[in-house]
Amino acid sequence: MWWGLGVIVIAIVLAVAFGVATHGSDDVARAVVAAQVRGAQSGAPPVSPSGAPAVTAAGVAFPNLMDRLGWRAVGRRDDTVSDRTVTTLMYERVGRRIAYSVVSGQPLGAPPGSRVIVGRAPVVFGFDADGRTAVMLTRSGRSVIISGLDASPSALVRVARTP
Repeated sequence: MWWGLGVIVIAIVLAVAFGVATHGSDDVARAVVAAQVRGAQSGAPPVSPSGAPAVTAAGVAFPNLMDRLGWRAVGRRDDTVSDRTVTTLMYERVGRRIAYSVVSGQPLGAPPGSRVIVGRAPVVFGFDADGRTAVMLTRSGRSVIISGLDASPSALVRVARTP
């Protein structure tokens, strides 16, 4: 009996440690990517003196991807997905675009079929949706979903791990 209880406790601890505990529908991540596919609703956001986009969503500041990685913020869109506010910035580099979304509410569970991308923190989940490569992580208690049509998984992970 104690052995079985120990296995259950270990499984719960691992699920929480790796962000797999579900706080909402696992389909939300894929629905966010579907919204990203629709493109920007407005032009480039204003930029702060530090060079970062002067945009925050659900308490999460969007990163300055230009200085470190060469991605320039070129557009924005706002959506509601499953009663969650989703703010997305589109970034562009050498003719390629990625979408970087912050999702309000509790962190999402890992999308079905996703894989944990091994490396330094934060934990990043990789998945495919709507013909795009996508990654998801938790930043400041919110889910962040980044996707791109022509972006490599390693490029998306570098973006995900940029503070």
